[in-house]
Amino acid sequence: MKKNYCLGGFAAINTGTIENSYSLVKLSAKGNVSGGFVGKNSGNVTNSFSHIEKAKVSGGFYGIDTGSILHSYFFHSLSENSKALKNLSDTTIGQRLEEIKNTDDVGNLGFDMENVWEYGQEAKPIRFLNHNWIYDVSQSEKYAARKENSILIKTAEELRELANKINAGETGASDAYVVLDADIDLEGKEWIPIGKERPRAFTGLFDGQGHTVTNFVIRDKEVTNKGFFGFLKGEVYNLTVDCRIKANQMAGGIAANCDEGIIGCCAAIVDITGNQSDFGGLVGTNGGRIFQSYAAGKIHPFAFPWLLGLIPMLAIVGVLVAVNLPDGTGGNKYAPVPYDPDAIADPDAEDDQPRTDGNFASFQFEQKINIDLTSGLCAFNFKNPGESNHNIVVQLQFTDEQAKTIMGSTGRTEEEQAALEAAEDYDPEINRTTIAESGSIRPGYMLENLRLISQPNGATIPPGTYNAVVYLIFYDIETNNRAMLDSQLPVVIEVE
Repeated sequence: MKKNYCLGGFAAINTGTIENSYSLVKLSAKGNVSGGFVGKNSGNVTNSFSHIEKAKVSGGFYGIDTGSILHSYFFHSLSENSKALKNLSDTTIGQRLEEIKNTDDVGNLGFDMENVWEYGQEAKPIRFLNHNWIYDVSQSEKYAARKENSILIKTAEELRELANKINAGETGASDAYVVLDADIDLEGKEWIPIGKERPRAFTGLFDGQGHTVTNFVIRDKEVTNKGFFGFLKGEVYNLTVDCRIKANQMAGGIAANCDEGIIGCCAAIVDITGNQSDFGGLVGTNGGRIFQSYAAGKIHPFAFPWLLGLIPMLAIVGVLVAVNLPDGTGGNKYAPVPYDPDAIADPDAEDDQPRTDGNFASFQFEQKINIDLTSGLCAFNFKNPGESNHNIVVQLQFTDEQAKTIMGSTGRTEEEQAALEAAEDYDPEINRTTIAESGSIRPGYMLENLRLISQPNGATIPPGTYNAVVYLIFYDIETNNRAMLDSQLPVVIEVE
């Protein structure tokens, strides 16, 4: 009997309690039980929301619900009479973004606008009050018994050592009060989840203190429950994770399984792929309690098909919801990526104005890219329409495996390549070589040609037809802040 897999922007399966939380995950999950927030709910969800840009899910908020969902909604910009909206399982709790215009509109939906939320005036009309987006761990029942024996984590090495001790069965570590005292970059190296097996679940108290653990990857096929935590029976607060996961059973950014644990004031920025798996942005399955947390990023059940060969494609137009982390800075501006000197104004976009109803980016380019080796130009005909409110940087990429086969090299120096291959998590089917790159392309501008990058060791692309990936990076036109959601699309390149 075929299993129906569950996918959710926030949680795949919920049998516990979720409150005051949201999902801004770009989720493509047709053919699965899927929801913008939760795939299958038999627990309780209150005062939560999801945002869907396109209806590639069975439900805007939930796929299947046999529990309780109260004051929870999915926000959208779909036409009232569109087939995409009518086909969703939960159209009655959909809310059109254009109708949510102020604090009162949100308050009327049942959200606490004094203690938890504020009006966002963005694609997501509400967001957490930054000054309240922190949990005082001294309120936890576990705190009093553990506060004298805390474990302070300041480095990636200390964090890995903690995970190893817990996974080795050291109860002193698995039931400890852990305090994260710095942001930690795991540098794209393979992460073994804390509590990777249920008998060795984390049962203690983990306080992230508002810090972020970034750049961890979980691809190991032997690990079936993937997340920062594999199994969580304790409590975790004030933690943000940024990760990439290849799922093969159960997965979630913070935890694959929150059995009877508690997650509060946490966030997960995810890029999850997989097949025949249950996965959600923040947690795979929740049987405990989650509050004031969110998930953002993207979930796509199947890897892009370009490694297996392409089908013919028409010109591509895409839409993205750009997500920025709450930072409490009042909107810092970042140094801009230099504009591409070859980009020219698009005459078709003369009268277009950037959209103000949310974070919006669009793009268009040809289905086949012709490369002239003599000039080093890649005929691309890329457009960033004037209604976009993001600048776009374009990269043309091979996987390392392709680069070695096609060019005989990744283009890196021998020393750089040797150092990369020495890393235990190096995967030539995932790591990429950029062969062409643009500067920043403004809204209302077009770029006819990408320029090939001169590879450091002189590697070249021989004439022929190949599969490749166009990778698009989005930057807010006001703050220059990079969006959390990038796009990657398969293309065919023809080299002459």
